[in-house]
Amino acid sequence: MKKSAVIILWEQSTDSIILTQRSDSLRDHPGEICFPGGRWDPGDADLWSTALRELYEELGIVAGRVQLVKELLPEKTLAGSIIYPWLATVPNMQPYTLNDDEVAAVFTLPMHEVIQASNYHDVLVTIHGRSINACQFMASEHFVWGATARIMKQLCHTSLLSTKEKY
Repeated sequence: MKKSAVIILWEQSTDSIILTQRSDSLRDHPGEICFPGGRWDPGDADLWSTALRELYEELGIVAGRVQLVKELLPEKTLAGSIIYPWLATVPNMQPYTLNDDEVAAVFTLPMHEVIQASNYHDVLVTIHGRSINACQFMASEHFVWGATARIMKQLCHTSLLSTKEKY
């Protein structure tokens, strides 16, 4: 089973989380909305290291700028891989350097919207002629669904989160 790790990057200056849109030129999941992250590499010490390495590769954000808050529950994807999500803070996204080979765009979602359970709905999605039940985050102009939306939905039930508290 393939393993990957992502960082739910909580930008403190805007009280929002950071999402990326994958480049359309990528072989896997082109154009999809996701968190910074990627596949575990045998050279990675652990999955947190994978998430930090990928964050640096995609956005040029070094590990020293990021503060780990909590590991969230793993999510299984339709393709059968397992994503290990990590909630972490960064004081401010700036400066960052977009790797346009991997990332087409970066955007934020306000944390107060992300932690509202009513912003998530089960939807029927058709992919390659196959219909599946999936979770979608509805409070965005971007199509945020699947494992990304399920990971975000975990934040609704995370007791460490209060948009009044800053880490």
